[in-house]
Formats: sequence, C-alpha cells, structure tokens
Amino acid sequence: MTTSLQFRLGAGLFISLISVFILLWWMTGSTLRYLGEENLLEHMHHDSESILAALDNDTDKQLSLTIESIEPIYGRLYSGHYYQITDGIHTLKSNSLGTQSLIMPQIAPGQSHKFHQTGPRQQPLLILAQRHKNPNVTITVAEALSPTLAKIAVSQQRYSVVALFLLLLLIGIQILILRTGFKPLKRIRTQLQDLEQGRREQLDTDVPQEVAALVDEFNHLLKILQQRLQHSRNALGDLAHALKTPLTIIQQLAHEEALHQHPALSGALRQQTANMQQLLSRVLKRACLAGQGPVLAKFDSAREMPNLILAFKRIYQEKNLAIELYAPSSKILPIDREDMLELTGNLIDNACKWAGTHVKISMTADCPIIRLRVEDDGPGVAADALVLLPARGTRLDESISGHGLGLSIAQCIVEQHGGRLNFGRSSELGGFCVEAILMFHESR
Repeated sequence: MTTSLQFRLGAGLFISLISVFILLWWMTGSTLRYLGEENLLEHMHHDSESILAALDNDTDKQLSLTIESIEPIYGRLYSGHYYQITDGIHTLKSNSLGTQSLIMPQIAPGQSHKFHQTGPRQQPLLILAQRHKNPNVTITVAEALSPTLAKIAVSQQRYSVVALFLLLLLIGIQILILRTGFKPLKRIRTQLQDLEQGRREQLDTDVPQEVAALVDEFNHLLKILQQRLQHSRNALGDLAHALKTPLTIIQQLAHEEALHQHPALSGALRQQTANMQQLLSRVLKRACLAGQGPVLAKFDSAREMPNLILAFKRIYQEKNLAIELYAPSSKILPIDREDMLELTGNLIDNACKWAGTHVKISMTADCPIIRLRVEDDGPGVAADALVLLPARGTRLDESISGHGLGLSIAQCIVEQHGGRLNFGRSSELGGFCVEAILMFHESR
C-alpha cells in the first residue's frame, strides 16, 4: 500500500517533534531535580556548619549540643529535617528522628559524601555526611526530598502544558509549510489534467528546482511525441495527395482504345483503380477532418460533430440525406480527438453509404462510459450476418462501393479504449444500427 509523500514527510516530522519534546521534557526534569538537590545541599552544608559550631566540648568526652543554636525544625518529630552526630563511640540524633537512625557511612577525615535513603515514614531523603578532624566527629544531615519533588512536578506540569501548546503550534506550522511546499506539485497535476483535456500543450517551467529537471524532460518527450504524430499525420496526407496524380493517369489508361479489345482486363483495371481512389479519398477525408488541431487534444462534441455532419452531407449530397444529431451541447470528452474522429467518421460514413434518406446519431457520456449510436433507414443486415461484420474487409453487398474496412477499424479503436461494438437493427428507422461503447476516466 502506497502513501502520499506529504503524509510520509508529515509523519516523519511529527515523530521527530514528539521525540525532541520528550527528550526536552526528560532533560528539563533532570535539570530541575539536579538544581533542586544542589540547592538542598547548599542549605544542608550551612546546617552542618551550624551544628558543628553548636557542639559542646564536655570534659567527660560526651557529645552535646547547644540546642538554642539549632533551627527549631530539627526538634519537630518527622519534620523532614534530621541530623545525626557520632564520634565513633557516642551518637547524638535530632529529636525529629524519633527512634529512627540514619545510615552513617565510613568516610575519611576531611571528606564528605552525599547519597539517598528512605527515612522515617518512607520519606525520600537526601543525606550529606561530613567527617571533621577537629573535633573528630561525623555529622550527617538529611532533608526530605518530597517538597522539592512536588515543586519539580508542578514545574514539569506547567512545562508540559506550554510544550503541548508549542507542539500543536509547530505541527500546525509544519502542515502549513508542507501544503505550501507541495503546491507546485498540485499545480503540475492540474496542468497534466489540462494537458490530458487538450487545454495546454506543455507544462509550465516555473517550478521548484527539485522538479525542474523532471518537467523539462517531460516537456521534451512530449514535444518529440507531438512532432512524430504530426509528422505521421502529414506524411499520410502527403502520400495520398502524391498518389492521386498517378492514379488519375492509370484511370485514363484504363479507357484507352488499345484495351477495348480486352474488356475483362479493362474492367478489372477500372475496378481496382476505383477501389484505390476510394482508399485515397478515405485517407484525405480523415486528414481533412483532423485538420491541424493539437495532437493530444480531446474530443469536443459540440464543435466536432456539426463539422462532421456537414462534411458528410457534402460527400453524399446527391442522396440529400437528413442527418440528425443528439449529443451533449457542451461536452469535452476525455478521449483522444483523433481516435474519436476516426471512429465517428467511419460509423457515419457507413450509415450514409447505406441509408435511404435518414441517418440518426446519438451520443451520451456518463463516467466511465461513452455511448455512440449511429442508425440509418437502409436495408439493414440479416441477424445471421451480424457476427461477420467486425471481420476486416467483410462486405455483405458488393453492389455498394467500399472495402469493408470501416467497421473493422472502428472495432480496433473501440477495443483500444476497453469497449465494444454492438450491431443490430434500428427500432426507429428500421435499418442498420451500430452502437460503440468506450470506457474513459475523468481526472480527479
């Protein structure tokens, strides 16, 4: 399953933003915790110095403190502020510890050590232990981390709210940037649709540098294709024109007196030259109908169909045919103009050839189907002979001039567009009826 490039880029940037904000959230929390502990340590260093200064030097070597010099908070039970003093023999604890004790690590004189411990009532404690030389005592001061952690949590919550707002803002800006960045590609897509509909002949070259080379190569390839198709069209018309003069000379030779003595040869020669003349007329008629329109133009039924009908009325003017047209008044069909002209021209030509006085043409286009129905009031075709009609060169009546190629050519065109030809008898006019069904798609 393929996804859009915009979605993939957007998803990648979104994941990147989320990752960055999670990392920043973790770094912010770690930094706040570090700063909080450093602030506590500074305060604990101060308290440790105060406790050291409040020590009394008793003559019996007992540890004692001048309580008035110690902050009152150390006297409240489980206040979250604790101290413990030892000289290796005696131990003195703050009243706030109650019956609890602090871990006293073994440290060298003049050294200090900080660590974490769970204290009274499962309080998380930050502990600072210092070994003094004179007097030779170890003072351990502890302070509960809960208030600091609570403040950090509040700060992180506020940061999370601000970060979430900034994240949503950045995502919105990212979406806007992506949409703006992909606008040139959407313009190219619109131009491709215009190109398909025959409303332009190439893509604009005013595009971002990243796709400029692609657009240039596409335009170059399109130009080569147009030139080749136009050259083929012109060459076909030129060949037909070039053969007209030699063919006229051959037709004149067929009426020479020298051939009167060979009536069979003269008749065959006249018949074959007449057939060649019809083939050339068909090619020239097709070139005339195609004109000099754009190679990749789409079929404009409102403009092309009246011109086709006028052309066939002139070709079959001796029959004085009434040709009715029922087609969308303003509909550009998303199908190649050349193919549609060839298909429509062959079907109308066949109908005019066999019609007595009346030809009816109906066209509808409802995505994804184009229906073209051509009916006449001629003799029609027997049911058992209908299956033979698509065969190339089939002629069911030799009295009507032609080569039987029109319907087979129409069959090929219809099959190229994923459709089919249906043959039958016209319920309205009583003659032959052919319905061409073609598949097409409209650009989104």
